[in-house]
Amino acid sequence: MDREARLRTALVAMVGQYLTDRDALDSQSMSAGQLALATLAEEGLVEFDGARFGYWTEAGRRHWETW
Repeated sequence: MDREARLRTALVAMVGQYLTDRDALDSQSMSAGQLALATLAEEGLVEFDGARFGYWTEAGRRHWETW
C-alpha cells in the first residue's frame, strides 16, 4: 500500500471510530473533524454539508468496512 493509501485508510478509520453518530458522521463542530470530513469528501468517500455533518458514500462505506 502506498503512502497516500495508508493516510486515506488511517483517516477513514479515525473518522469511523470517533465521528460516527448512528448513520451520520458528526464533526462535533471541531475544525479537525471538519477538515477530516472535507478531505474525505474530496476523495469521494463522504458527502459533507461543509459545517458539521457528513455521510459515507457507497465507496466510503466499502472502504470503512474493509479497512
